[in-house]
Amino acid sequence: MIAVLTTNGGTVTYGEGAATTLLVATIRGMLVFERADANAPWNLTRKALEDRHVSALLYVEKAGLLFAGAHGQGSLSVSKDLGQTWEPANNGLNSAHIYTMAQQERDGRTVLFLGTEPSALYRSDDLGATWVEIAEMMTVPDQDKWTFPPPPHVAHVKNISFHPAEPETLYICIEQGALLKTVDDGKTWTEPRSYESENDKFYHDNHRVLIRPSSPAQMFMCGGEGLHYSADAGETWVHLMTRQDLIGYPDAMFIDPRNENVLYLGGPGNAPRDWGARKSADATVLKSTDGGVTWDHMRNGLPEEIIGNIEGMGLYHWGDKIMLIAGTATGEIYATENDGESWYVISDDVPPISKGGHYRWFLDAKERMNVEGRYGRNEH
Repeated sequence: MIAVLTTNGGTVTYGEGAATTLLVATIRGMLVFERADANAPWNLTRKALEDRHVSALLYVEKAGLLFAGAHGQGSLSVSKDLGQTWEPANNGLNSAHIYTMAQQERDGRTVLFLGTEPSALYRSDDLGATWVEIAEMMTVPDQDKWTFPPPPHVAHVKNISFHPAEPETLYICIEQGALLKTVDDGKTWTEPRSYESENDKFYHDNHRVLIRPSSPAQMFMCGGEGLHYSADAGETWVHLMTRQDLIGYPDAMFIDPRNENVLYLGGPGNAPRDWGARKSADATVLKSTDGGVTWDHMRNGLPEEIIGNIEGMGLYHWGDKIMLIAGTATGEIYATENDGESWYVISDDVPPISKGGHYRWFLDAKERMNVEGRYGRNEH
């Protein structure tokens, strides 16, 4: 029973009972926590790929494969024994800077997708043995506007989402630059962009798309301008949460698999440059029971102020229960297994869980040297 905590990649897993293994993506590789049962404490039992900043974990249970994509020159690795041993899995990839991965079931077979920096989308029909770029995605207009704030200002594929009933329909989030949609398996692409506003601080800063399984025309998109909702497959959008709300820069987002009106959102009040000014993201986790109209804090057991941004979250589902896991850029892991009535600490001393260099906003020069010296310097 395996749960996953990762900034990008496969954030939702399922099992037959409470999770007993937790895989965590950090700036210093992957950590493995284990416990005997739901009543036992979690213990750090293994570390892997410690020389890499792991950006995306993807567990393909049916095939018994675990993929780890890394920032910088870390590339893609695959394990057949849950991280004990690893092999390279980058055949066909033109970039070693992996940002995200996703899996899709099609007629009983698993198709894998992968996004990189610079922006490119790849597909594998042989469980990662080979990858083929979906080059048509890079024919869309306005690519000259794609960027990413930190140097060298190169955009990346941040998230890959699938229509639950139409396997050839995909949504791709480019950070920053575009929300892209294909309905013919990547042969042609459109850019639904009615969400943009003259008041936006960021240009098309899209982080993640979630599609309501029972009614796929209903979608949620979070990003640098808050949370948007569409009832017509992304053609028009309503701005549910702005940068003035409790979470103005959301990334982690889930639809409760037991009740589609229940949503979970994790993140800070504002964007990264504000974290540096106050040395705090003041992050939180919110829950909505009415489809995103109203939101409440899920803070029972969490610190009054979460300094490091909640950079990664995971949702594990079994029976009629879920487990939410939240990881921060200052190296804490929190979990709740009772719908947020209370949180507990899995660890408060792990390497930062961070998208790119976000963890650096919380450190002065000396602290940064200590962290990067302690956990290894990462290029991204």
